[in-house]
Amino acid sequence: MTISLDKVNAAPISDSTFPFDFNQWLAVLVDTLNEVIGDIQSQFNITYFQPYTSAQITDLAPNLQDGVILYDSDMNVYVGRQAGSLVQFTTAAYP
Repeated sequence: MTISLDKVNAAPISDSTFPFDFNQWLAVLVDTLNEVIGDIQSQFNITYFQPYTSAQITDLAPNLQDGVILYDSDMNVYVGRQAGSLVQFTTAAYP
């Protein structure tokens, strides 16, 4: 499953009496927002998890942030960090 976020196409201005600086600022704002939306979309659409052994995951655990998901190649399961602890994902939890 991939997530596709809508991008900002333009900043249409109905009144052309705005100063040039404001119009330029809007154009930069649109570009910046689209870059951020693209970055967020890329993070959501990561589909490959680097396989680690159980020993490697245990060594990495103190440095992981909550919300990280890793693939344990020894046990063939996904392991995540939640509330400071490693948790194992089981298929029974996701019917």
